[in-house]
Order: sequence, then C-alpha cells, then structure tokens
Amino acid sequence: MKKIALLSLLFLCVLCVNAAEVQVKTEENLSFENKVSNWLTENNVPAVGIGIIEDGKIKYIKVLGELKKSIPAPDNTIFGVASMTKPVVAMLTLKLVEAGQWDLDEPLFHYWVDPDVENDPLHKKLTTRHVLTHQTGFKNWRWRSPDKKLAFEFEPGTQWQYSGEGFEYLRRAIERKFNKSLAELADSILFRPLDMKDSRLYWDENMDESRFAHSHDSKGNLYIPSTPKGGKVNAAGSLLTTVEDLCRFSIDVMNGAGLSNKVYQDMISSQVKIKEHFAKGLGWEVVTDLPGGEYALEHSGSDPGVKTTFVILPKSRRGIVVLTNGDNGAHIYNNIIKESIDIGNNVLDYIVGSSSHKIRPLSDEVLERYVGIYLDSYWRKVTITKEDSALKMLCYAIPTVKLYPETENKFFTKGFDVQYEFITNDSIITISAGKIVCTAKRIKQLPPIKLSGNILERYVGTYVRLDNNNNDCIHITKKGDTLEVSGAAPAMEMYPTGKNKFFAEEYGVEVEFINDKYDKVIKMNVIGNGKIICEAKRVD
Repeated sequence: MKKIALLSLLFLCVLCVNAAEVQVKTEENLSFENKVSNWLTENNVPAVGIGIIEDGKIKYIKVLGELKKSIPAPDNTIFGVASMTKPVVAMLTLKLVEAGQWDLDEPLFHYWVDPDVENDPLHKKLTTRHVLTHQTGFKNWRWRSPDKKLAFEFEPGTQWQYSGEGFEYLRRAIERKFNKSLAELADSILFRPLDMKDSRLYWDENMDESRFAHSHDSKGNLYIPSTPKGGKVNAAGSLLTTVEDLCRFSIDVMNGAGLSNKVYQDMISSQVKIKEHFAKGLGWEVVTDLPGGEYALEHSGSDPGVKTTFVILPKSRRGIVVLTNGDNGAHIYNNIIKESIDIGNNVLDYIVGSSSHKIRPLSDEVLERYVGIYLDSYWRKVTITKEDSALKMLCYAIPTVKLYPETENKFFTKGFDVQYEFITNDSIITISAGKIVCTAKRIKQLPPIKLSGNILERYVGTYVRLDNNNNDCIHITKKGDTLEVSGAAPAMEMYPTGKNKFFAEEYGVEVEFINDKYDKVIKMNVIGNGKIICEAKRVD
C-alpha cells in the first residue's frame, strides 16, 4: 500500500509539474500580444491576424488593428494571402492523387498545352511534380519577359526557380480534365469538408467586403485599388480567407489530410534542396533538423499590401498563422513567430539564414554615393537614403529595410536572406540564396514643365492594357497641373515633362501618349529603364 501511495504521490507530482510547464508555455506563447500594437504602429501596418494551434486544436485567434483607417478589424477579418494559395492548391491536388484521379508524374500536355510553348518539345516533359516543386523552367510570371510570352528557361526537373506560372498551368490542366473550375473543386474537396466557410479563390458575389483587410503600402497609405474585387481565380495567389479557416486547414495537414503515408511522405520529403535545413517539398517549404527532431512545413505570401505566413509543426501538432495587410507585415510576423513558438528562432534562422555578416563601418561620403532613386528589373521604384551608419531602402510592395555595410559596396539585411551589391554607383544587384534575383539602375528625375488645362484634358479617358489577357482598364484623370492614373495599375500622379510625356515620380516610370495621324490620342506606353513595360489602348 505504501508503494502504491508513493507511486500515486509521484504520479500526482508529475502531473502538477507537467501542468505547470503547460501553463508557463501558454503564458510565454501569448506574451507578444501586449507588443503587437507598437509593432503595428512602428511598421505602418494597419492590422494583423494571429492563430495559434496547440495539441492539434485551435487555441488562440485574434485580429488586432484596422481594416483601413478608423474601421476596426474583427476576429473574422478576411485577408488576401497571396502565395499562401499555393499550398492550398497543392493539398487539393494531392487529395486528387490520393483518390486515384490525378498522377503527380503524368505529363500535363495530356490535358493542357499553353499556346506560347506548344512548339517547344519541353512541354511534353512538364509534370505536376515539377509545378509543386518549382522546377517547371518558367519565370515567376510571363509578363516579366521582354515579349510577355511564356517560355522554358531550362528543362523541367533540372533546376529550381520559383514560378507562379507553373501553378496556373496546373490549374488549366486540372480544369480541363475535370471540366470544373478550380474554385468549384476547392469548395467541394477542401473548403466545405473542412468548414472553411470564409474561404474562396476569387472575390465572388458572396464576399463580405465589410470584413476585408484593405491593402496598405510601407508608409501605411491605402493602395488604390485596395481590394482584389473583379479579379479572377489564380492558383498561385488569389485565395481570400480568415485566420480561423487557415488554422482548420493547417490542422488537417498535420493530421495527414486523408493522404496515405506514401503520398504524405512524398509531400514532406526534400524534393529540391535550397540550402542546409531548407528544401522544397510538394507545395510546401520544408524546414528540417529542428530541435527535438521536429520539422516544419511553411509558406508565406507577398503581394502589394499583403504579407502573410503560416508554420506547421506536425510532430508536436502545433502551428501558427499570421496575416497582415501592410507591406511591412513581414517584420511583424517574424516577431510573432520568434515569441510565440519555442523553436521560432530556429525556424526563421533556417529559412532566412542566421546572419554571419559583420558590419563594416563606412564613411558618410561612401554611403552618400549610393543615395538616390532606382528602377528595378520588376519596374519598381527603389529609394535609397542614408540613415545613421547604414542605408535605408524603400520599395513598392516590399518591406522597408536597413542595408548594413559589410564591404565598401556590399550590404546585408537583418531578418531576411537578402544581400545587395552596388556594381557601380548607379546600379545594384539583389542576391538571395546565392542567386541574383533582381537588378536596379539609377534613374534621373526629369524636370517638370507646365501644360495648359486643354492639353491635359486630351489625355483624360479610359485605356485597356494590351500586355495581359484580363482587359484591365486604366483610368486617366486631371488633377490640378498633373494627371493621375488609377485602375489596373497602382494609383500614381504624373507630372508633364513634354507635350505628350509624363513622369510618375512615385514609381520611377515615364508615360508617353501616342497620337494617330489625325492627332487623336489612341494609346499610352509606360516606359521603365528605356523599355516599354506596359501598353494600353484608348477605348472611350
């Protein structure tokens, strides 16, 4: 009896200790909440939605901040999540594979061939596995090519290159085979079974705009447009959802998603090694060798005014979802991951790389050489200023960051696996994971001239873009002595530099209006770094 009593006492002590540990962990997990308001203010981000999963159950859901100025964000706020769409589409695809209705390694040309690549024999090698692991050979988006056409830059399966085009290619193949839209398939296979009642792949007639988190830039200003209303289904980035719905999705993933062990292991295995401890699985980024034998499934999303992420820890049945509606949102979700997950720092270090860079002090004279306005290869305006003993970079649709010098012309960022090298005083290359991902050239700001109101009025009207298939409209209006652009492009003010030429300082591009032989305005060209990057035909 004494032994039994002693064992009972020991068992009770163990329970008490475990309960105390859980309680401490819970308090530690939520300690970030008191800091979030300051983080939002410091980073000009209006709102953040946070979901925490423990023991395979939703433990915490909270949305803090505003949908837009003076409109509080409810806990069931609907966010755009950009590329977090990709793992959702991947899970839909894998469920079709599990049901025997789809094959990861069957060539996609059996169901769809994009007209741009139909004469390239490489299209017969392209498979779903290549799409889900970003080995298609495609650019991220075809419009980034000089001719705006889709093309293979390498043989599928031989290299890794992030591509949204690949997911759109897969969408068309799936829709062709099943004779249903991807939105219909997602609703029947994912959203309804998982009770993801606020999730959809496009802004449909049931969308509740009163709960939508509008997009904001790095200064906290509202993007125009600030919603994806009128957009189409895009398998790479059009998902609209809530924190709760993504928690439900994450729990399904950590519970196996109804997949066989073979398919699930294929999903989480290292299909393409990006760097040590970090690889591409099927639709997921996989972080390995974490403390306690843990691994993480992760994916983030980034669009103008959208910065989102989620991390799933299947072995310990934990996870976190963080959604924001501001360009500086990545700073916030990194902070929350670090403070809410005991191995959060390890996860982030493996994704972005723990910094081995050392700051080398540079004189103000050297730093000033690089100060100026640049236009990058994605036609975004990049503003470099000097701040303290470093540089500060402000760019459309990406977080504002500090650049710390490690040599006279090489700089690094803290918290992101990105380095910047000034090749000359007038050009920059951006490096991530050892690869050049972007270039930028310094632009010269043109002096403004004054045009009469009558001349400005000649250009007022509606134009339709010719460089995509969406028939996106661009609206030109007169604003004082300048013109303003809105619609299918971010809103921007343009001041005149010639009778038919204007400069958009906010984005570092020139706009030229083209007349026909009767001197009637028929077209506008957007020009960056001396090249036409967008054409639009006048339709009014």
